[in-house]
Amino acid sequence: MMPGNGESRGVIRFGIFEVDLRAGVLRRNGFKVRLQDQPFQVLAMLLERPGEVVTREDLHARLWSSDTFVDFDHGLNAAVKRLRDTLGDSADNPRFVETLARRGYRFLASVETAAAEAPPVKSKDKPGWRLVAAGLLIIIVAVGFGLHIGMRASRALQPVLPKEIRLTANSPDVPVYFGAISPDGRYLAYIDPRGTFLREIATDESHALSLPQGFRVHHLSWFPDGSHLLAEAVGDSEEHSSLWNIPVLGGAPRKLVAGAEAASVSPDGKQMAFLRGDKFNHSEIWLASTDGGEPHMAVSLLGFVVGPPAWSPDSQRFAYLKDVYWPGYSTEDVRIEMYEPAIGKTDLILSDYRLQYGLVWTRDNRILFSRAEEPPNQGESNVWSLKVDTRPGWRWGAPVRLTSGPDWKPVINMSADGKHAVFIRTNIAPAVYVADVDAKTRDIGKLQRLTLDEWQSRPFEWTPDGKSVLFVSEREGTFHIFRQQIGAATPDLISGVQGTPNLLRLNPERTVILYLTETGRNVADASSSVPSSQNSNVAGHSAPNTQPEGEFQSRSVRLMHIPLDGGTAQLLLEDSGINNFQCARLPSHECLYSKYTKDALVFEEFDAKSGAKKELLQIKEPEWQYYNWTLSPNGKTLALAKKMRAPTKAEIRLIPTRGGAERVLKVKDWAGIATIDWAANGKSFWASAMLHGEMRSLINIDLNGRARSVLQENKPYVGWAIPSQDGKHLAIWESTGGSNAWMLEVPPAW
Repeated sequence: MMPGNGESRGVIRFGIFEVDLRAGVLRRNGFKVRLQDQPFQVLAMLLERPGEVVTREDLHARLWSSDTFVDFDHGLNAAVKRLRDTLGDSADNPRFVETLARRGYRFLASVETAAAEAPPVKSKDKPGWRLVAAGLLIIIVAVGFGLHIGMRASRALQPVLPKEIRLTANSPDVPVYFGAISPDGRYLAYIDPRGTFLREIATDESHALSLPQGFRVHHLSWFPDGSHLLAEAVGDSEEHSSLWNIPVLGGAPRKLVAGAEAASVSPDGKQMAFLRGDKFNHSEIWLASTDGGEPHMAVSLLGFVVGPPAWSPDSQRFAYLKDVYWPGYSTEDVRIEMYEPAIGKTDLILSDYRLQYGLVWTRDNRILFSRAEEPPNQGESNVWSLKVDTRPGWRWGAPVRLTSGPDWKPVINMSADGKHAVFIRTNIAPAVYVADVDAKTRDIGKLQRLTLDEWQSRPFEWTPDGKSVLFVSEREGTFHIFRQQIGAATPDLISGVQGTPNLLRLNPERTVILYLTETGRNVADASSSVPSSQNSNVAGHSAPNTQPEGEFQSRSVRLMHIPLDGGTAQLLLEDSGINNFQCARLPSHECLYSKYTKDALVFEEFDAKSGAKKELLQIKEPEWQYYNWTLSPNGKTLALAKKMRAPTKAEIRLIPTRGGAERVLKVKDWAGIATIDWAANGKSFWASAMLHGEMRSLINIDLNGRARSVLQENKPYVGWAIPSQDGKHLAIWESTGGSNAWMLEVPPAW
């Protein structure tokens, strides 16, 4: 029973959270969590009346006095959103706080109150004390038995969430990339920018594994004996990943299979499954013995496999996470499938575009996976569990969420006994930085962070005077366009924007913001065999391991325009499958956008004032869907480079927009170009690229293909660089935040 508002209030527990109402403290798994006063007051009021409706009027009276003038709706919405963010809750799929339209809110979870202990009462012995004691004993036994039965029934109705324990405490400069728990649950092997480490979980003692110079490990899994690691790594003189056996107690790594990656060992220790093919577009799962012998392809797949296969407890099947990239999709077709090599059968387990990296098959036949949350919590993901039954007439259970918290949780693996699962908890997100550019050397100065918050922010343009950056950010749970001056503490919202902007540019006159927003409508092409996107589907039928049935669908996209200082956004044009656009600068009026069709990347010229458009060219060569591009400032040259999924060495295609011979720049020593933008003077490019096996760097490439790195830090990800119109500054997006390994202690009743 919960105490009322006027009663003495103490400690309240729900799920993994504990609230001390007297002290005003919220804890998660015993650790104090920061929560501002107004969100805490909302939580306190909901906990006073669990399961009941708390009206907006009641909350208004609690949060603000009668003589306070405030935008109540905005303030309350902000407080509830902050509360949900802290609890890892979702408005669309609430576990704790439910919204009742136009009425208020209701607390859904079961709560427990920790009652204060009563002081002992001394009493004199009387002749009947034995009878009283005996009676009390009977009552205690009866009550205890009743509580035991009640608790068992409660556990049957509501699963106990696993306890979350932090295993590493790396600073943001050395984020943990990957972690794997040993079969006996005693050790954690993990990778960070410094190397590969082994940590004893009970003592928190860590030491670096002794590996050869230049030996770069990207992925780890354990052999069942617990004394060896199966590693995907790149040797010092190699360009491609291979599989290696690393003795935990010392000794040189031994190469098992060349040209392979993302491997896992079967529970019986007889086989390993691994991926081959394009590093950014895996399409084949191979099997081999654990000594590297008899490698053979098990299954060839449309799309690419994300992460290592997950073996079933009986070692007869494996599950994998497959991402099917359909050009024109705003959301990709991501699914968990199961393959049985003995009979060549593929079954669909789960289809959900929100599925993320990380897959485990537990000894009690549960699939653990990571799934992104819906807006307004799209910057988060959580670990989920799905019960599977592989017997004839098999069925799947309903997915159950195991974790909470406002961060990403990729990478999942589990101890052999099924009692401990390890995942990576990361809050790494893109932020905007600015830097000065030396006009002669093209070197850049020290980075200065522009966006001083944890929201995702991506820069796309500068104002014409070169003093402010235009960027898209997800504040308040949805993306908006902002402008922020160099040195300013906060950005200014560009008012009047309609829809959700995902890319913005300026018109040739630099007076109008052009931006893309999706309409939510699909445009089908029945001549293609690409499937429709599915939000979330748990399947229970066999599916072939070839391209699934369906129709190609590209999303209808609007190109909007709004004055640079804000105003009313208006539609300029609408087309299906638009993925990029850009305008030249005066005196040129050249503007282009590209769009995906079922078999080509099509470029259209458009008028930035009238919206009139006409086709310029089509790219139909193999892997056409991987091209990124940029238009020169004078509008005369289109530069194209394949994105990081393409395995080929970096090169840039230069195509004249008004006819003429195409030219190809070979960029030496670089494995691939992720993003590319012309420099302000049109004489070089700013690009995000990658050395073989290394992290991304920001490089400058001249028109002869000579490239040099201008920025290579310990940050996990370097995005793109946008030059100001005068070429004196760059707006750069880099990822910031931390990443560490955590462990779930799975309760027996789970």
